[in-house]
Amino acid sequence: MKPLVPERAVMIGDRAGDIVGARANGIRSIGVLWGYGSETELTDAGADGLCGTPAELAACLGRLAA
Repeated sequence: MKPLVPERAVMIGDRAGDIVGARANGIRSIGVLWGYGSETELTDAGADGLCGTPAELAACLGRLAA
């Protein structure tokens, strides 16, 4: 198995702790709005992007990679 390269990884999470943990490890993050956290919580934590529904996740990842 190849080692994880933080610059190529994306954390997908629904709470501020997910976003904060990603940032602390040099990993980009997408906050998902169908979980427990609010848009404000995820934005305030510094999410690199937000995604509204599971169906939109591939597009959200694509925008982050662009």
